Amino acid sequence: MKSILFVLVTALSMNAMAIEITTTVKLSQHNAEESEYNKIMDAAVDDAAMFIATDGAVVGLNLTRAIETARYVNRTTATDMAIAEAILERKK
Repeated sequence: MKSILFVLVTALSMNAMAIEITTTVKLSQHNAEESEYNKIMDAAVDDAAMFIATDGAVVGLNLTRAIETARYVNRTTATDMAIAEAILERKK
């Protein structure tokens, strides 16, 4: 009886550890994804300023990547100009 109880307690303990590890990994992954998103947006600040200043005539590579990323992550259909303005607002 003691050995069955020991196995049951051990199994429950291992399951709890697996859940904790999974949660930690997911949180770390989320933070890494958020960090990458912020890097993409930060890299696009100068391009966004140029895009706005030229009324959309000049589109840099960093801004293009940021617009695509913003649309994918935020599931938005905002215009390129609106996204560029939002990128600049992040820096204030």
